[in-house]
Amino acid sequence: MSAEPKPTRDPKGPTKTCPECQGRGWVDNRCITPDHAHRCAYCDGRGTDLHGHECYACRGTGLIEVRQVDKNPCPLCGGAGVYPVPESMVMRDFVYSPGRR
Repeated sequence: MSAEPKPTRDPKGPTKTCPECQGRGWVDNRCITPDHAHRCAYCDGRGTDLHGHECYACRGTGLIEVRQVDKNPCPLCGGAGVYPVPESMVMRDFVYSPGRR
């Protein structure tokens, strides 16, 4: 099973919907690296439940991965929702605006 190739940054060409975020300006949760995993709260880091069965949450590792934030600005378009980002576009036009409601 091969991974889908990431789009390359091409500053030339017509502006189109960003292929990385599909025009949302943000990407879904992404797990942080395994070295930032924390002790599993379900089994208290033992890896097994009270009956000695493998913990369903951490699958026996005793560690569970954590997430930093729910949404991150798209790494390709920087939150604009379009790519390449036109030079005339100002921040208030960007799709990803966590401070704006």
